Amino acid sequence: MNDLIANPAGLEGTEPETFGDHLRLWRRIRGLSQLQLSVRADVSSRHVSFLESGRAKPSRQMVDTLADALDIPLRARNPLLLSAGFAPAYRETALEAPDASYIRQVLETVLKSTEPFPALVLDRHWRVLMTNAGGGLLMSLAGDDSADKTMFELMLQPGPMRDAIVNWDEVVSDVLKRVRREADHAGDDTVLKMMMEMLPKGWKPPRRADNAVPLIIPLHMRLGDVDMRFTSIIGSLGTAADIGLAELSIETFLPADEATEKVLREMIS
Repeated sequence: MNDLIANPAGLEGTEPETFGDHLRLWRRIRGLSQLQLSVRADVSSRHVSFLESGRAKPSRQMVDTLADALDIPLRARNPLLLSAGFAPAYRETALEAPDASYIRQVLETVLKSTEPFPALVLDRHWRVLMTNAGGGLLMSLAGDDSADKTMFELMLQPGPMRDAIVNWDEVVSDVLKRVRREADHAGDDTVLKMMMEMLPKGWKPPRRADNAVPLIIPLHMRLGDVDMRFTSIIGSLGTAADIGLAELSIETFLPADEATEKVLREMIS
């Protein structure tokens, strides 16, 4: 993971305060030179340099242009706007809020369309916000207190969910890679730290021979004497302009073999 994400203050010894500080931080997180950023944003490298040093002030449009060029997530754009002297532009709406009723309907349509295969809606901290019938079956493995826990807690801490995952080491290793990628993009390692703190002390990802890389790493679960294998597809709301909605993910667990599909169709009919 980019060291600047874990320690953004490492650039100058202080947290980013000015617009130039924020711009420099995000440019370095993305691994770009001033020239490369100027090409992406279609501005002169001289202007980028002046903005970072504070010799020039950005317009509102320039803030948006640079944020787009750097692919800065919505959660980080309000601090960027504030540092440039502009009002925050992005709100954060909870999925259960009245304003989000249409989005809930959209998500319910997506979830229903995947049945009987499990599907979950997760927030940025991997809290389960919505499920379909198959997702409810999957969550039932975790016991009655699953509603109060994140997927990290259910998967990583001792309990029914963790016990049901046959290839736990492989699955956790793959999830860890995914969370690291998300941290790199978000410029925020909060969720990664949460996961690392929950991992068993001394745990290390399994080593795999170079010639033993499979096409996919299935989630192999065992419920009593029933074995189920899944591959997952992760989606999002592609045009969300709200911080909370943009950070939602929809994870669908599709059967990785005919036996799993048959079991699910029999269980959820």
